[in-house]
Amino acid sequence: MKDMRERLFIATFSSGAIDSIRENRLNIEINHTCISEDLDPENRTRLLASIKSDIAESGARRVIVHGPFTELYPAAIDYRAVEFAMERLEQGYQAASASGAESMVVHSGYIPFIYFKEWQAEKSADFWQKFIADKPSDFRIYVENVLEGEPYMLADMMKQIKDPRIGICLDVGHALAAGRSAVPIEKWIEVLGPHIGHFHIHNNNGEGDTHSPLGHGLLDFHSIFAAAEDYCRPEVTFTIESRDCAESVEWLIDHGYLKKLK
Repeated sequence: MKDMRERLFIATFSSGAIDSIRENRLNIEINHTCISEDLDPENRTRLLASIKSDIAESGARRVIVHGPFTELYPAAIDYRAVEFAMERLEQGYQAASASGAESMVVHSGYIPFIYFKEWQAEKSADFWQKFIADKPSDFRIYVENVLEGEPYMLADMMKQIKDPRIGICLDVGHALAAGRSAVPIEKWIEVLGPHIGHFHIHNNNGEGDTHSPLGHGLLDFHSIFAAAEDYCRPEVTFTIESRDCAESVEWLIDHGYLKKLK
């Protein structure tokens, strides 16, 4: 894989994120909008000021926003829950737009044993197409896996989506923790590859979502990056989501995925 610098982001919840972005000339994924209540109108001025401060301090050239996800279920059975999800996600989009973000990551909201997979795929496709309908032609949303144990339901959802502005954010750490390694990550990438626009990269031991550095866990990132090259578009992007980002940046430098700046 060629040098990732132009396609590599760091999530702001990661310890040392702003410094690592600035020192390595990387890009930023904003987590300020993840908690829904921070999007309330009375919090908007403070929220946007915090976002813009981090962008300016980091010197990031490209911005992705992680949308709200707390108690949001786009495929909910209760229509009022669907309306609430749409309202919060619209508030997230407004913050993303005001921040100059090129895209927004959104959680799928899937709950195992509550929603049938066929229902989740169909209702999610309907929801996301409705959500994106009035957005600019160059804005993208990426639906992220969280509790999905396999990639086929998301693939089914994408088959029902006709809008090219909607894609997948494959969180490889979530896939490992939720799937208990039943489906290799490389298979996830093969199945979802044409739809993947973004990756969240972090590691774990397959038993919990620990957001560990890239070199600490069961995931083989050499194999993951090779699969991404084979099955995904060349412009696919990546966000480091380990709780402490510096070690993951160093791992990428040490293994030749990121050139060390002089």
